[in-house]
Amino acid sequence: MITQNIDPIILRLGPLQLRYYGILFGTGILTAYFIYRHFFRKWGYKDDIPDKLLIYLVVAIVLMAHLVHLVFYEPSAFTDPSRWHRIYEVGQGLASHGGFLGGLLGLWIFMRVHKEYNIPYMKYADILFVGGSVFPAFVRTGNFFNSEIYGRATDVPWAVTFLRRDNIPRHPSQIYEMIVGLIIFFIIFTFYKKNYRRIKNGTITTMFIVMYFTTRFFLEYFKEYQFLSKSFPLTMGQLLSIPLILVGLYILFVRKYYQLLPEEVPLPTGPGTIYEDKEENLTDSVQESSAKKERKINYKKKSKKRK
Repeated sequence: MITQNIDPIILRLGPLQLRYYGILFGTGILTAYFIYRHFFRKWGYKDDIPDKLLIYLVVAIVLMAHLVHLVFYEPSAFTDPSRWHRIYEVGQGLASHGGFLGGLLGLWIFMRVHKEYNIPYMKYADILFVGGSVFPAFVRTGNFFNSEIYGRATDVPWAVTFLRRDNIPRHPSQIYEMIVGLIIFFIIFTFYKKNYRRIKNGTITTMFIVMYFTTRFFLEYFKEYQFLSKSFPLTMGQLLSIPLILVGLYILFVRKYYQLLPEEVPLPTGPGTIYEDKEENLTDSVQESSAKKERKINYKKKSKKRK
């Protein structure tokens, strides 16, 4: 048996606290950012797109993750005046389903604000989820240090007793989810790196939905019950995962998004790409060439008239 009695707070400076969870959460976001920026570059997009997009994603992910957590896990926060303070305690209680929806919402808002880039929404989403698929692994490691979202009681040799909660040996479900998250990231990263110019827009996003929420559904059997009664056959996490899994399976297999395109998609040109200036120069050259041809034709016509 393993005991876990780690202080989740690394450093205290008056009212300020430096926590393992905060460090891992921030590291996860930065790791996801560097990965998706890498693939934006491979497509030929300039860094200003992923740089501007980052703030939209962070704000939307945190707000939506907190909102979904309150709605499904702490609904009394909206009805009990003594708990209204929970609404404003953003960051204390985050739901992964809400984080997923927040990423999509943040991307949608970014596209509405920056229409000049003219990139298909699902192409954006695919690039994001290549990097974003690594983020849950960091979050679950942070949950382990916080002694939260732990597993059900068990007597397996690797059971962990979270002494800051109770003295019951439990499944280290946070570690299970961290390992599965890294495996999902490796599959998605490898597949996209090899085929990024031959997949349909939305394929990677759908792959993430199916793999992450399907594994989440089964790992819930090792996690302690949250909110719903133990007499109910499913947990809240499972109920929230089912519709996403069904939609993902329909898109991936019925709509055949798993199939690769017969030819590679050409690299984009235009605003936001490294080929933007080249395209403008090419357009100018074509216009100059056309003007020269037109002058030659006019000169020949005038010469014939003189004769």
